[in-house]
Amino acid sequence: MTASLDGEIRDGRHHMQVRVYFEDTDAGQIVYHANFLRFMERGRTNYLRLLGTNQQALLEETQNDAPGFAFVVRSMTIDFLRPAA
Repeated sequence: MTASLDGEIRDGRHHMQVRVYFEDTDAGQIVYHANFLRFMERGRTNYLRLLGTNQQALLEETQNDAPGFAFVVRSMTIDFLRPAA
């Protein structure tokens, strides 16, 4: 079985592998901290796709009731538990 690029939902959790490129790392060859946010956003998009949600269609559907509606990250707290390499 070939794994989906979007990952999979297993036991109620989204599991997705991310390929780390050299460009994603800092001088110590550890993933640069800001790139974790890019990986998380990719995971959020893929999770919604696996749930059958089309983000563009959702935005278009809301235009009549809520013009200018958008998905916005207001704040974020991150605890880096270990480096990714």
